[in-house]
Amino acid sequence: MAELPTGTVTLLFTDVDSSTELLKRLGEEYGAVLAEHRDLLREAFTINSGVEVDTQGDSFFVAFADASSAVAAAVDAQCAMAAHPWPHEATVRVRMGLHTGEPHRAPHGYTGIAVHRAARICTLAHGGQVLLSRATAGIVDDELTEGVGLRDMGEHRLQDFDRPERIYQLEVDGLPTAFPPLRGVDQQIPLTGTVTVVMAEGRRFVRMLRELPPAQVAPLIDDFQRLLGRIFAEHDGREIGGAGDTVAAAFASPRDAVTAAVAAQRAVERHVWPQAMRAAVSVGLHSGDAGVGWIGWASMRCALICDIAEGGEIFVSAATAALLEEADLGGLSLRDRGEQPTRRTGDRVHVFELVFPDVP
Repeated sequence: MAELPTGTVTLLFTDVDSSTELLKRLGEEYGAVLAEHRDLLREAFTINSGVEVDTQGDSFFVAFADASSAVAAAVDAQCAMAAHPWPHEATVRVRMGLHTGEPHRAPHGYTGIAVHRAARICTLAHGGQVLLSRATAGIVDDELTEGVGLRDMGEHRLQDFDRPERIYQLEVDGLPTAFPPLRGVDQQIPLTGTVTVVMAEGRRFVRMLRELPPAQVAPLIDDFQRLLGRIFAEHDGREIGGAGDTVAAAFASPRDAVTAAVAAQRAVERHVWPQAMRAAVSVGLHSGDAGVGWIGWASMRCALICDIAEGGEIFVSAATAALLEEADLGGLSLRDRGEQPTRRTGDRVHVFELVFPDVP
């Protein structure tokens, strides 16, 4: 690691938006796309004197000695991402959050409130969007280059912070400036510690969608998303992604995650679907470190687990199984299935199957 700047530092967090959907779509080619994304961002950071503090999965944590360099790096990175010819018409969008403060030096990086504030600002953003704290915006406001501006987005509450933060959006000529409303704190995942991700994917939805008139397809998907979103919310999960026939949520404990996974399976089985069709979902669980503001790596690992399961099955990673060893599962048990190949990539992953009492 290069020498980290000290004193007043501008911290930049990045995260690939909808990374799970990209993984599902690209399969074994996702690794190459992720590497291209890293190369593009690292070049922008290096040119603007950024120092990489940490990298986890599809996320970066970078420090800059001055705010102007951090903003220039964000602009260069977003322009490079937008101009890059991604394979298979895949759209890779990165959200970014910047904050200027005085973090404490630690043996392998930084600690302190400034770090957490920057990470939480990143979680408010959508893919392609760059958000700045009031501190960063105030420093760079008079130094922005031509074609770059700031939009006041108002005050927004950040997870675990008592007072709201005034947020500014960085706007660059030639790049998108219209985004959905900032992600509210109630829709965000826990930002620290270990979380267990639950991902549910429809296994018979493709056939259902082909048999339905086009006018019924969108309502069916909406119905599926609402059903699973409600189930996960009722079990204290934070929804972290959902598109088409896939919904994912993060839970504070593996026991809560198991309960939610079982409830999701039963809800889909009992739901009345169009034309008396019977839907089924495969469910995967994986526990991992939430990091500081992201759980992209944990959700990507969970996607592999989910990809192995058939409709009606609940598969658990080895990490989650270890955490559940002493948990009361209410009659449920775990069956070691060994290493199983994923459908899309062929990767072999060690999984455990959640077995119901009435299943031999």
